[in-house]
This record gives sequence, structure tokens and C-alpha cells, in this order.
Amino acid sequence: MLAMWFQDTDALSAVDTKLLTVFVGLVALAMLVQAIALIVLAAKSGKAIKSLAESVDELKQKALPLIESATEISRSAQSLVTETAPKVRAIADNLMETSELVRGTAQHFEETLADANLRTQRQVARVDGMVTAVLTATVEAVETIGNGIRVPAHKIAVLAGQAKLFAEGLLARIKSVANR
Repeated sequence: MLAMWFQDTDALSAVDTKLLTVFVGLVALAMLVQAIALIVLAAKSGKAIKSLAESVDELKQKALPLIESATEISRSAQSLVTETAPKVRAIADNLMETSELVRGTAQHFEETLADANLRTQRQVARVDGMVTAVLTATVEAVETIGNGIRVPAHKIAVLAGQAKLFAEGLLARIKSVANR
């Protein structure tokens, strides 16, 4: 379209004006579609983060009582061993093995919580990266579209100014020739 403007020496024709209007309308429609897509993506991302946070909270609620229970069992087993050590050394050894098993289970729960936390952080970082990429792409697209409209409009204004100067010079010459 820009090539048509440069080739045409006359002022903009009605067809060129209609084409320019259609082009501006298409650009506006594209920007609207991008805005809607960005809003939908932000809403989906918010729901995903909320769902992930709820899952982590649920996991914490289920794991913390188990860890507390294991800790209490370990404490009671230790006090029992201390009180009955001289009488039941064999039973105390078995309780120590059980205590170690409970500690291993507690550590396993702790590792599971740490793994869930790490996964949550990764997902949040991933969603953040996607939102940042979409925002960056949208800004770049808006800047590109703005430059695409501003540069041709500037060139049209310059051409109109030159045409005006040419017409004024031509009229001045015609008046000076007519006055002689």
C-alpha cells in the first residue's frame, strides 16, 4: 500500500482512503484479539496458581499431623526406654529400631514436602515466565504497529506539505505572468 502512495503523484484517491481505513480497522481488530488473548491467559494462569496453592496447602494439612504423630511416638518411646532400661534391654533395642523407622518416615515426609514445594516453585516460575513472555510480545507488537502507522502518516504529511508548496509556487508564477 505504501508503494501505491509513492507511485501515485496525485492526492489520495477515495480507493486509497478506503484501503487505509480498512488497514487501520484490521490493525485495531488484531490489537483487540491480542488483548482478549492476554486477558484469557492471565485468568487461566491465576486459576492454575490458585489451584496449585490449594494443593500445597492440602498436602501440608495431611503431612503435618503425621509428622507430629511420629515425633510424639518417638518421644514416648524414648521415655519408656529410659524408665525401663535396666529391666527390658531387649525390648528397648526393638523400640530403638522402631524409632529409627519412624524417623525415616518423618524424613521421607519432609522430603516429600520439600519436593512438592520445589515443584510448586518451578510451576510458579514457569507461569511467571509465560506471562512475562506474553506481555513482552504484546508490547513489541504494539510498538511495531504504532511505528507502522506513524511512519506512513509522517510521509503522507511531508508529501502533502510539498504538494502545497508546489501549488503555491505555481499559483504565484501564474499570477506574476498574468500581472505582466
